[in-house]
Amino acid sequence: MAKRVTTQDLHCEVEQVKKDITLIKDNHLAHMAQDIDDLRTEIKESRTFFHSRLDRLDNKIMWILGILLTTAFSALVAMIAGVV
Repeated sequence: MAKRVTTQDLHCEVEQVKKDITLIKDNHLAHMAQDIDDLRTEIKESRTFFHSRLDRLDNKIMWILGILLTTAFSALVAMIAGVV
């Protein structure tokens, strides 16, 4: 025959669940909040790092594009003038 569940057993289980919930709220959620704040700070730092890197990369691309266009224009002018 199956064991009968008594009100005392249920009361003990409910109290244990309440203690577990309190532990999770006070301990685990506080650690998670701290981890999220730390992660947010790291993301901000990474964002500024990559923005500066991308700005420098944009400048390099513009310089290369300018040199290529200048070279192409010079070659075109030389061909038209008959120098080549």
